[in-house]
Amino acid sequence: MAKIEDLIVEISNERLRAEISAEVQKLKSEKKFGLVFENHVPELSYLYGVPIKVGASVVKRGAKGSDVFRVTAINSDGVTIAREADNTSETLNANELTVVKRFGEAIYPALIPVEGVTKNPEKPYHTIINSDNYHALQLLLYCYEGKFDVIYLDPPYNTGARDWKYNNDYVDVVDRWRHSKWLSMMKKRLSLAKRLIKPDGVMIITIDDNELFNLGLLIDEVFEGWLKYVITIEHNKRGRRGINFAKTNEYALFFTAATEEVIQGEKSETLFGGESRNLRRTGSGSKRHERWRKFYPIYVNEKTLEVVKAGDSIPLNEQWKHERDGDLITVFPIDEEGKEKNWHYGLARTRESIAQKQLYAKKQKYGIQVYYTLRTKESKRLKTVWSKPTLDASTHGSELLYKILGDSTKFDYPKSLYAVEDCLKAVCDNRPNALVLDFFAGSGTTLHATALLNTEDGGNRRCVLVTNNEVDEKTAKQLNKAGFYAGDVEFEQQGICESVTSPRCKYVINGQRDDGTQLQGKYINGRDLKKGFDENLAYFKLDFLDPNDVAFGVKFESVLPILWLMAGAKGSLAMASDSQPFYLPIESPFAVLLKESYFEEFKQAVSERSDLTHIFLITDSESAFREMSAELGSRCEMIMLYKNYLDNFRLNIDRNA
Repeated sequence: MAKIEDLIVEISNERLRAEISAEVQKLKSEKKFGLVFENHVPELSYLYGVPIKVGASVVKRGAKGSDVFRVTAINSDGVTIAREADNTSETLNANELTVVKRFGEAIYPALIPVEGVTKNPEKPYHTIINSDNYHALQLLLYCYEGKFDVIYLDPPYNTGARDWKYNNDYVDVVDRWRHSKWLSMMKKRLSLAKRLIKPDGVMIITIDDNELFNLGLLIDEVFEGWLKYVITIEHNKRGRRGINFAKTNEYALFFTAATEEVIQGEKSETLFGGESRNLRRTGSGSKRHERWRKFYPIYVNEKTLEVVKAGDSIPLNEQWKHERDGDLITVFPIDEEGKEKNWHYGLARTRESIAQKQLYAKKQKYGIQVYYTLRTKESKRLKTVWSKPTLDASTHGSELLYKILGDSTKFDYPKSLYAVEDCLKAVCDNRPNALVLDFFAGSGTTLHATALLNTEDGGNRRCVLVTNNEVDEKTAKQLNKAGFYAGDVEFEQQGICESVTSPRCKYVINGQRDDGTQLQGKYINGRDLKKGFDENLAYFKLDFLDPNDVAFGVKFESVLPILWLMAGAKGSLAMASDSQPFYLPIESPFAVLLKESYFEEFKQAVSERSDLTHIFLITDSESAFREMSAELGSRCEMIMLYKNYLDNFRLNIDRNA
């Protein structure tokens, strides 16, 4: 930029020099320095099943990239569309088109229940949402802004192996914009995720070398001022062949806005599990005359090497000698050279340690010596390099997933279950009711790890998983050749959420597959996989509503699962209709007034429930909402429907974009 400014000065034409200079100044004011990348063409969401209407944006079914059309007419001949790029028109059948939304356009999401598992009605439900993660994040902001304890992410590593898409087209190694597209994709999502974290929450992102440095700069930009730590995780001791080095590790980036301690130490099994040392003092202050009260005999059984007792301290002016009483002999703090030293412990502490069996003796070349074990803390601070067998992604990732699904080809490179558990434990070990989010859910390891962590301390941690239902490229081509495309049942059944994420989570909770075959093997804590977990699971697909239908109050059944989520996903989700006057589920801690004319009956029913945390009032009047809220009291969170819902997704467009 400086070079350009120098050249501008040499332009003789004053008007041209001034105009170019102004444009450069404008560019400098708009362009940031540091991490610079293109904000690419807005991403698209594909709304399968949404009716095609005049004015809607659509793409051709099965098309790649962002070739978008606008619907100009619908009649008996079909749907007439005009390409946005050049306004060329053509007419197609409706089943050849899919409605799309650009990121940044207002969307009105709904959750459609698919299936669930209930093992313990007293616990909240883990949740899987089959959706593009951007719009799912918008939904979660409505439900849980500022409420997640930890967000764990394993985004695509962007290796060039065609393992992720941008605008429905695979990004590969020959795409010169692949790093820029990846950063553009990540920034949109991290900007939303930042608003979901608690003030003392932690975000964790695993990554490898391909985007490590770019991601670090992006975090500095989006999470300016947050504390950031890079953890090296050895997940493949055998190493992956590469140029010059065999890669054995990946990274976990931990970052938080909190300035106090939020990472939990690694708990010790015993207070005395540390290093063993000779009880005889060495170094400074170790001579007998420097601490004469710490010069005393310790009695040891010569045969069993049991430390039995300690005698009294011997003053400097008194002589000492070794004694024997049967197998009992005295040991003094005398070093290898025969010099008089003193003990590390005072007499009282030595006697207490003997009583608690915390001292032991060993035979050495220079005689029997007495040892103590260093007292360790109840927990020790985690190191920044993690290396242990349980982190191996092959054994505890791929092989474990094969045991669960019985098909090793379903998902490539799943994380070690215990690597993810260790990451979650670092934040949630002292948070038994933590709320966990993973919006690059992949095979579902994060939910699995959350359930496993709950079994270790009886916790009620709850996990929300978000993943799309992407079909791998090879399978997608086969399905397209057979006439099946995204949105078709036959196609969707092969997607990652339908074939991997949801089945894995369901199977590990039940301890068996849908066909009744039990899972084989054990976790490292000895628990049988077939035992399952005492947990609950709800699986939803994200859908999109017509805001007019919502405003007219005819979509309560579609919005209801969102209200259930907001109230903590507790109790089974009992569906209801718009026709009833109010909704007050027995098992869930929320209530909904659907018809204002029944407010008195609603108020009476609500007064009989001490467990309620959320009350939703459906009314078009702000003043009526305030009056009803005042009458109901302030013990619950009050939300105005549907205005609150519609405003959230309409007014947050620019903020979320």
